[in-house]
Amino acid sequence: MKRDQKGNSNKAPPHVRLYDWLLASEAWKDLTPQARALYVLLKAQYKGMNNGRLVLSIRQVSEEMHVSKTTAAEAFKELVAHGFTEVVIRGSFGGRKDGRATEWRLTEYPCDVSGELPSKAFMSWRPGSILTVRPEGRSVPHTGLIGTHSGPSKSLRA
Repeated sequence: MKRDQKGNSNKAPPHVRLYDWLLASEAWKDLTPQARALYVLLKAQYKGMNNGRLVLSIRQVSEEMHVSKTTAAEAFKELVAHGFTEVVIRGSFGGRKDGRATEWRLTEYPCDVSGELPSKAFMSWRPGSILTVRPEGRSVPHTGLIGTHSGPSKSLRA
């Protein structure tokens, strides 16, 4: 690691960066405070090479944000509907020994699982419009290995 003259690291401490163009988007302005806070939580997990593997459960969000699980689930749905996030792998706890939370992708960045380019779908969102965003990814594979992106599914449940 490089250091300056005083021996301090040139590396910035961990932080979440929200650009002006994102904050000025109609989609961001339409989000509830809970969805905005959830976006910050998801973005805080992004380390530059794990987009598509951002794991955050409804229970974790409920505890972190001090909201009900219903409110947390609605915030996830809102981020998907506005084009900020997509599901890469749908979590599953029913009938599974290795139940996992859903794995998310921020559409602002390339997906490190599938290699998809950033769609920034939220920039196309308009009040009253329905985006064609992928609301749900594939289920967790039985082997627990991460695979590639699959086609669209039907549910918006987080």
